Amino acid sequence: MEHAVAMCGHEAINSLEIRLPWVISSAWQAVLNKTPLEFENSKDIYAQLKEQAEEVLGASLTRRIKSFVEDRNLSSLVIRNCPRDHDTPPTPYSGVLSPKSTPIACLVSLSLHSLLAINPVVYRGENNGRLFRHVIPSRVSSKHKSSHGSRLRFSYHVDNPDLPLSSEPVTDISCCPEYLSFFGMRCDPKISITLVAVDAVVAALPTETLQALSQPIFEIRRPESFGDDKRSTPNLPNLVRGHNGEWLCRFDAENTYAMNQRAQQALDRLRALVESRQFDEPHLLLPGDFMIFKNQRVLHARDGFEPYNDGADRWLLRLFAVNDLNRVKLARKDHLYEVLS
Repeated sequence: MEHAVAMCGHEAINSLEIRLPWVISSAWQAVLNKTPLEFENSKDIYAQLKEQAEEVLGASLTRRIKSFVEDRNLSSLVIRNCPRDHDTPPTPYSGVLSPKSTPIACLVSLSLHSLLAINPVVYRGENNGRLFRHVIPSRVSSKHKSSHGSRLRFSYHVDNPDLPLSSEPVTDISCCPEYLSFFGMRCDPKISITLVAVDAVVAALPTETLQALSQPIFEIRRPESFGDDKRSTPNLPNLVRGHNGEWLCRFDAENTYAMNQRAQQALDRLRALVESRQFDEPHLLLPGDFMIFKNQRVLHARDGFEPYNDGADRWLLRLFAVNDLNRVKLARKDHLYEVLS
């Protein structure tokens, strides 16, 4: 399948969608069924998972998948019909579940990250150091605007936007995640992931607004997913030029605040533009679907919904990743994933 570009009347997200044939998905499933999920020897596991994936997928599919990272014009990748766990447990409303309860889903996600040559990380203070975050309607967080919320709309945002973007230097904290991936565990056809291309929004902004959003006149606060960590970082721009001249973004509709009148006017215009929903590109993930997008190049959102609380609610597995481990600060020397934030 060629690049699938969803048109919404403006510049759209350049998205690559791949559907695995049954024979390839089944062969990969058979291999993963015999692969132990062990985190103690992660470097060895990544190499093994990469080799397995390359062998099963073949050279042509492997090249197309790798193009997602290599092609800076591509913003998202969806791979459908991946192997999945046949004995999927009930939706874990606590947000806590051992990876060994869903080994195939975890192995597919790690395999594809390894194939893309990107590095999974978890940020200290979020998700209690667990690499995989369960995107579920938590019974105790239904009114939170986070991946564990449900009843309130989780509006347009970049994840962990207070951290340095890809073109900004890092000091004592790690960089902002460059990738965010989801693996479909359980689907609700009424709930999709909405993506918005940063370039489309930038192209629609007046020059004076774009200039203001590029100035360090905004304060970014930590998302609700960090719990009691209420840190805020002043003097940050919302838009930054990347090394290749592309626009990078740290806008978070729930956690961005203006530091002066000029900033407030620009922020109000940006909010009104994205909330017009003219740039929305909804994506529905089915069980066994893998999606990954470039976190600083794409805003994402989710509409509110009423969970059933019957064990069969929507459930995705989320992973963060970065290109270069030199731009993260390990929380502990013996921990390969958890990084300071």
